[in-house]
Amino acid sequence: MITKKQVNSEIDYLITLRSILESYEEIAASKMARIRSSVLASRDFLLEINTVFQEVKSSYKEEIEKLMKRKKIKNPKELTFLNRNGKTLYLLISANTGLYGDLIKKAYDLFIESLKRDNVRDAAIIGKLGYQFFEGEKINTSVSYFDFPDDRIDSEKLKKIIEHIIQYRKVLVFYELFNNIIDQKPIITNISGDPLSYENSGMKGVRYFFEPSLEKIMVFFEKEIVASIFEQTILESELAKFASRMIALDESADNTRNKLKEILLQKERLRHQKNNKEQAEKFSYISLWK
Repeated sequence: MITKKQVNSEIDYLITLRSILESYEEIAASKMARIRSSVLASRDFLLEINTVFQEVKSSYKEEIEKLMKRKKIKNPKELTFLNRNGKTLYLLISANTGLYGDLIKKAYDLFIESLKRDNVRDAAIIGKLGYQFFEGEKINTSVSYFDFPDDRIDSEKLKKIIEHIIQYRKVLVFYELFNNIIDQKPIITNISGDPLSYENSGMKGVRYFFEPSLEKIMVFFEKEIVASIFEQTILESELAKFASRMIALDESADNTRNKLKEILLQKERLRHQKNNKEQAEKFSYISLWK
């Protein structure tokens, strides 16, 4: 039978645990609000870069056509100004720590299923958890691992990842998408960068002066677009992860509060049992005296 001392110890533990969970929940909410602002700002920046890129390709139609002939490209949609290796990379954005519910595992499962189904040769994983999952797999895929923080953008580490993925013709990213506070799901996104056709009748003929050359400027634009899309993807993933963490922590806090109520009721029962026992002993003493 449980004792009063054990009940009091359990109450102290649950109160402490509830406080910790609520604190972590507040931290997750704060980080989610901050990341959401970054996501919106990044979307605006990406839109502006794409707009200028379209203007340049529209205004310099003849120069672009010459570049296409030199690169032996017939379809404008296949035009790229970067030296790509013609391969496809599958990239998983995972996490370094837990407390994200089952969202990280769901994204990983989607990633590994795609690797096996498509017989992928080149893959990359961001985050320790994802790489730990992968170490247990028996699969013939070359995987590059990148360390990256869960809650912020590390510019130096981001640069290294972009330098790796920019060489691939196609990059498919597996990550967690934020829909709303209670809905996050793993998805696949192509972040290779839309080459964008210059055939856009809605564009005005804006003329630019280039230094050192049109081709080098276009290389810069394309790199910036890929880098911006990828950074946006990381921010979207962080937003989804912290929303999932909030939900997981809130559920744990609710469970803790319910458990605390049960223990408090149990403490009250023990108090009543003690009182009843004392009352019974008093009556037994009275009957003995009589």
